Amino acid sequence: MKRYSSQSFTVLLFLLVFLCLNGCGPDVEEQDLSPQPPPQCPPAQPTPAVVKPPPLADPEIAADPKVLRVGISLDSPPFIHEKDKKIQGLDADLAEQLGAFADKTVQFVKVPENRATEALIKNHVDILMSGRKINKNVGCPTMFSEPYLRSGQILLVRNHEVPLFSSGIYNLENSGYTFGVIVNSAGDQFLTKTIRGIRIMRFKTTAAAVQALTKKKIDLFLHDAPTICSYAAANKAANLTPILTLVTEEFIGWEMRKDDEELRQQINSFIRQRKADGQLQKTVKQWIPTL
Repeated sequence: MKRYSSQSFTVLLFLLVFLCLNGCGPDVEEQDLSPQPPPQCPPAQPTPAVVKPPPLADPEIAADPKVLRVGISLDSPPFIHEKDKKIQGLDADLAEQLGAFADKTVQFVKVPENRATEALIKNHVDILMSGRKINKNVGCPTMFSEPYLRSGQILLVRNHEVPLFSSGIYNLENSGYTFGVIVNSAGDQFLTKTIRGIRIMRFKTTAAAVQALTKKKIDLFLHDAPTICSYAAANKAANLTPILTLVTEEFIGWEMRKDDEELRQQINSFIRQRKADGQLQKTVKQWIPTL
């Protein structure tokens, strides 16, 4: 009896082991042993172009007591612009007169408008021109000359609508008129803070705003007086007229480093002399006849 039980147990144990090895183990997938194509590399991505910022000074000129390095922005008519590869404008003429007065050779140096003061502070230029508005910022390491031009914001309108807008800008509140301005300009800030009940259309360039006025997309254009007068004089066929009443009052001067007191005194003496002999006003009228 014991022998039979022992044999049965052995058989049963063998069956259990066999079942575990053949039926209870993990399934093994059949492998594909056929040749496989080589892996494909993803297409190379083009390297993004690195846009270098414009240099602080173009050309780079070393400081020299006999040279006046004039920092300019070329997109500032009627003060400074380039025509036929020649730098010209009101500030260009006055810079040449200043150089003769101070016995210095004038060298025009192009500087980025948004980094012009940085170029001045880092001694890449001696003076900044291009129609700069005098800003009395006590904490700034630069200073301005005495003003050589009184300016401000004025309106440009279509010829036949001059009587409609000549009574003053405050009379245009709640009128619903559409004013054109240059984005973030003094005119933009003035209208946003001061005049209510109007619509404001903002432009990146003066040319775009003038075109919108001509095509009756806006009713008026508010901008710097010298620029308005210059455009009106140069585009008489557009039938646009500046209203010369100043909406705001601003003064134009030249910017220097605070530690360059000798240059500041030379420049102020030049401005006073040119005002006294009438040459300053004569030069202004050449470039801004209606101002």
